Amino acid sequence: MFDSLHETDWAALTHAHGPADDVPDMLLGLLAPHAGERGAALDDLCDTVHQQGDVYDSTLACVPFLFELLAAPDRPDRGPVAELLTDIGESVHHHLVDEEEAESAGASRWRVLLARGRAAVTTRADAFVPLLTDPDPAVRRAAPRALARLHPDGPATLDRLRDRLPHEPDTEARIALATAAALAAERFPDLAGPATGWLTTLAADPDQPAALRLAATARLADRAAGPLPADTVAAAVDLLRRIPAHQAGRSTDTALRILHRALGDRLDDRVALYTEQLTAADPALRRGAVRQTRQLFHELRGPYGGLVALLGRQLADHDRSPGKAAAAVLADLFGLAAPAADAVAASLATVADPWDDHRADHRPDDHPDPRDLLRILTRLGDPRALPALAAALDRPVLPPDLGFLIADLGPAAAPLATPLRERLAALPIDRTPRHDQADPLLTALGAFGGADAVPAVLRLLRAVPTGPVAGSALRALTRLGPAAAEAAPDLRALLADPDSPQALPAAAALWAATGDNAAVLPLLLARAAGTDPWARRDAAKALTPIGPAAAEAAPALRAMLTAPDVWVRVDGATALWHTTADAEAVLPVLTAAWTANPHTRTAAAACLTAMGPAAASALPLVRTELAAARRHNAGFAGSHVIADDERLLATCRTAVAAIAPAGARAGSRGDG
Repeated sequence: MFDSLHETDWAALTHAHGPADDVPDMLLGLLAPHAGERGAALDDLCDTVHQQGDVYDSTLACVPFLFELLAAPDRPDRGPVAELLTDIGESVHHHLVDEEEAESAGASRWRVLLARGRAAVTTRADAFVPLLTDPDPAVRRAAPRALARLHPDGPATLDRLRDRLPHEPDTEARIALATAAALAAERFPDLAGPATGWLTTLAADPDQPAALRLAATARLADRAAGPLPADTVAAAVDLLRRIPAHQAGRSTDTALRILHRALGDRLDDRVALYTEQLTAADPALRRGAVRQTRQLFHELRGPYGGLVALLGRQLADHDRSPGKAAAAVLADLFGLAAPAADAVAASLATVADPWDDHRADHRPDDHPDPRDLLRILTRLGDPRALPALAAALDRPVLPPDLGFLIADLGPAAAPLATPLRERLAALPIDRTPRHDQADPLLTALGAFGGADAVPAVLRLLRAVPTGPVAGSALRALTRLGPAAAEAAPDLRALLADPDSPQALPAAAALWAATGDNAAVLPLLLARAAGTDPWARRDAAKALTPIGPAAAEAAPALRAMLTAPDVWVRVDGATALWHTTADAEAVLPVLTAAWTANPHTRTAAAACLTAMGPAAASALPLVRTELAAARRHNAGFAGSHVIADDERLLATCRTAVAAIAPAGARAGSRGDG
């Protein structure tokens, strides 16, 4: 096998990491006698010739050899090879590239290679037909998708799928045959009717395995033109309960994910289905549900107490537990994680040292990450996080996220104030302190350190008056406010050079500490009238708390209302309201930004709150937001998506209370 392997000049070809002269060894690794070696070789191929779905000239050179291996029934592990070939053929669609565009004159080499990858596989698609009856079940599971996605004859493919199913003994392969019909109908619209009819028959057939019926139900739901029947979830739950424990495979997980996608914004139905999954006896079902709930929480608003408590239960289940995934999901919930707090604290209590990275490397993969557990508790303000945080302060090297964890803990972190000050005071200043060691301490002390923290912060600022450490120190002093009055002379000295990067944050800190308008206004006015968007925004934020005493900044702030950057406009409008109370100029800017960029809504709502009844014309926007089912930032990635949206809802409720007369706020989703 692979007799012609070395006839190719592999060194002249490339893959994701450079020259492809190592690819022959990977291909030969697929023929190794040990499963571990074969698996490693396949992983290496995926990481090089098909990384992130890309196609290279080396990918094209691999295709004939992969098909040669696929056609050898005595070779093991050919199922994953069939999947790799299917993925290569699908790459052009994975990257949302139009096939005709990729083949047109002038197309980029990347697009041309994607198109050639598809052609290299589709021209050999007949090779997948005999795999429907291959002796290896893993191959039979992979073949239907390959045919549906790649074979040029759609009607013949559907006939083959239907003809094979009565003779297929493997449940997962049967499911693959049925779901491939839906995939074929996506490529060939004329197959929609017969494919839907077949799936409907399978979904209703009591003689079919429950997992197959569930998969057919999910595909039908995904293809439904209108609203799903009211009993869709009840039927799915019934089928789910019929699947024997520990027999829910990858196809069941996929079917449930598709069904949730089809259910969309039907929150009650999705919560009911997730509840069934999270209470199932099969740990595979629970693991899949945990992973999928992250998307639900990130997309839809709602009462999730029951689901959150069920996620907490997963932390204590060590029977191939989904606890690690559950902890990661809970960490993104912030205040919504409260129903799981006791379970989280109990799980953290079993960890000897959450900061021991060596121990973490040897922790079973399915155990919760202690850092996630700690993050959950701190974001809840739960004092049970204190022992672990105190232990971190005793370590020679501080964890880089320690400051944020302590700051998140809020008032409950007060017992850490003394060790934080002592640790900051002990940082060496004979050389520039490492920012990753100073910043956690400064962040935490800025949150609650009080006047006692100022000497240690000033010691650092005087030693390092420029750069990232100085920036962290100035932010800490700003947050300390009047408690940092002792720092005034140092802050005034930093204002001596108005062009310094530290001048603007020093001005903000000085005003927060002393309220000295005369000392800071000249600099703030100049920066607000400048051209740097970030400096203009920072100046506007510093002018906002000064209020009417900064009315002379009005011309510069009005100029910000027409800036290209929406954030410059919003910050300028906020400052303009607080300094001049010009509702006529401010309201159109805030409402336009609200619609143009959802991320501005919290800042806009805060300004509307300050405006009170003067913002009455914006009240419909705020009420619409409170009544919306979807999060304002749904679809965006990040660990703070949920917290940011919950903050918006809280700000909107405050805005309604400030704007609307008492008793006029009923009927909105977020008011209760």
